[in-house]
Amino acid sequence: MKFFSLFASFLLLVCSPLQANPLHPPGHAKITKNEAEHIALKSFPGARVTAAKLETVQGQLLWSLQLVEPGKSEARSVAVDAVSGHIVPPAGQKP
Repeated sequence: MKFFSLFASFLLLVCSPLQANPLHPPGHAKITKNEAEHIALKSFPGARVTAAKLETVQGQLLWSLQLVEPGKSEARSVAVDAVSGHIVPPAGQKP
């Protein structure tokens, strides 16, 4: 019985890192949704986030955010690299 208890404890210890962590988004993102929102809001003070979604665009893992700036009615799209944390410029623009 003691052996079984030790074995079960060993399995729990070894297998626990293999479980999904609900605090980290899927797809090996290093930047959380909350961090991506803070990064975007630093560039757009006073704005508020209305939507955020993790997606892969042309092989790059990105947080796609919708921000509404004060005094504006239309939302602005902002993409944050989910690995590096850098804001990704819109297609056709240089960083």
